Amino acid sequence: MEECRELPLLFYAYRRRLVGNVSAHSHGGCELIYLLRGSCRVEGPLGVLAGRSGQLLVIPPETVHNQIDSPDEKNIFCVFQAPPGLFEQRWRTIDLAGEAWCRRWLLELSSMTERNDFEGANAILLGLLLRLSAFEKKRAAAEHLHPGLRKALAFIYNNFSRRISVEQIAEASGISVSLLRKLFVDYCGTSPVRYLQDLRISRAEEMLKSPGLSISEISLRCGFENPGYFIRLYRRKYGAPPGRRRRPAN
Repeated sequence: MEECRELPLLFYAYRRRLVGNVSAHSHGGCELIYLLRGSCRVEGPLGVLAGRSGQLLVIPPETVHNQIDSPDEKNIFCVFQAPPGLFEQRWRTIDLAGEAWCRRWLLELSSMTERNDFEGANAILLGLLLRLSAFEKKRAAAEHLHPGLRKALAFIYNNFSRRISVEQIAEASGISVSLLRKLFVDYCGTSPVRYLQDLRISRAEEMLKSPGLSISEISLRCGFENPGYFIRLYRRKYGAPPGRRRRPAN
């Protein structure tokens, strides 16, 4: 792990807008291009990468490539050198739509670059690469899930805001209740009921950022018919009642 702590960055920057396209070129390190809006097409000897908002293009070191942007295209890009085992530097597109952490971390990376805070930028980049690697491994594992569990997870995500039972989840998944429970313990490390509760609490945590919703409204929108029960579960997970989430720290 010692070799992963120091990343000799070649160059990284935030590109707000570039008039015209980028002609054929290459870098001495791996390049990441994250699309903030619009779309772009990257062509090279390894094929064609087509990216849209929320996607990350990965271009290996020393790979000659061009870049063709849509008129409204806006991106963040960085070029880096890192140990091969830290992040797979392979030609590909990673769909990160809905994964706001990637956008935040890259914006912070560019901000630190502008402030010449290279030590902080190294730390952010290291965390970003580790997170991207974990994200891809998790997605690859999900593609090999038992089909019944995959259906169960989809059913829960689509129906967490209303009252659903373990029996309903199993029926929607086409498997028995006993198999459903076993699959959740084996693959998710918890029971279907606890998984559903954790999902609801996590969604409630996001909704608490909206000042226009009361605790009771959030409770109902997340599938808790009893606000008191929601508050108890929230306190158990976060160590404080949900109302504390909205009060500024002293």
